[in-house]
Amino acid sequence: MIGSVFFYLVSKGKILFGLFFMAPVLSQLLSYNNIDIIFGFPNIIPCFVIGFFWGLYANIKGQWF
Repeated sequence: MIGSVFFYLVSKGKILFGLFFMAPVLSQLLSYNNIDIIFGFPNIIPCFVIGFFWGLYANIKGQWF
């Protein structure tokens, strides 16, 4: 059971990397440049969306670019 959960998480590693690493980094870059609200949302929400789709793209295609 634990092994199957671990292998599932590893197979989705690029999506998780996009969500849990890229999104906070992008959010901090926006905060550093004094961009705090994007379309009425805090800047972390659009960064999560970008990180998820970038990780999904990398997971499907097999590479980041």
